[in-house]
Amino acid sequence: MAEPDTIEIEDLRVTFSGGVQAVAGIDLSLTVGETLGLVGESGSGKTTLAKALIGLSRPTSGRVRFEGRDLTALTRADRLWLRRRVQMIFQDSLSSLSPRLTVRKLLAEPIVIHGLDKAERWPKVLDLMARLGLAQAQLGKFPHQISGGQARRVAIARALVCEPSFLIADEPTAGLDVSVQGELLNLLADLQKRFSLGILMVSHNLNVIGRVTDRVAIMYLGKVMEEGPTRRVFGGPRHPYTAALLSANPVIDPEHKREKLVLAGEIPSPSNPPSGCRFHTRCPRAQARCRTEEPQLTPAGNGVRYACHFPLESAS
Repeated sequence: MAEPDTIEIEDLRVTFSGGVQAVAGIDLSLTVGETLGLVGESGSGKTTLAKALIGLSRPTSGRVRFEGRDLTALTRADRLWLRRRVQMIFQDSLSSLSPRLTVRKLLAEPIVIHGLDKAERWPKVLDLMARLGLAQAQLGKFPHQISGGQARRVAIARALVCEPSFLIADEPTAGLDVSVQGELLNLLADLQKRFSLGILMVSHNLNVIGRVTDRVAIMYLGKVMEEGPTRRVFGGPRHPYTAALLSANPVIDPEHKREKLVLAGEIPSPSNPPSGCRFHTRCPRAQARCRTEEPQLTPAGNGVRYACHFPLESAS
């Protein structure tokens, strides 16, 4: 059973109509106070997995355990408890904010929904706004009257009003200027320490993941290919897919060079995934075994796990 301060994901599967296997058996954990990055190409199942944790995508099978409860089998009353404990920031923050409500009402709504004392809670909301760089003058504005970066901050403030234990951030820096991205990441790091948050950060931006996460899970076609401490995974990837993603990632330091690992073709359809290793159709190291036998996550002895029959040599 999961510890009170840990979310345990056990063999989670999400299959949509038409046999689309968005999540095909995931085992992961997220603990309060740490940031776990979820990385992969579009269609790898990252966002579906994140939504399954808060009930927005219904799992086909598997378990998500937190505080002694299975989050995949909650009653309607239990879902209100879950919304207070686990919050999500969506990629398109502006569309996730009701255009009919002012910023003040958007921030007050969670207080009302969860039956909290507004007189006690509102000063904390104003302090949170200040920490996020939101002026009180913006309380009377509607979402369309503020910038994209400000909308992202309002979404973060709204998610933290009820002081949750976990925050799921889906592409939190997408569409923002580089300078605004840096400010937002610094704010999330500060808020994590202040509130002892566990953060699941979904992103395709490896520079962001490398900067702010403690651990990282690399997803491909609904499966985890590699998982472990971010520095170890990025510093010496064992899985060819991880190495390919890193080799294609822009590096600021001209002295730091990576060997290019070019992948052939596109990610297959999740409604008809390849047999054996799902990555074998694009993997430059694939052999006959890869086409018939699915690799399981194998511990590497340094906190890293990888799912590959013919892994790369460790750099550590």
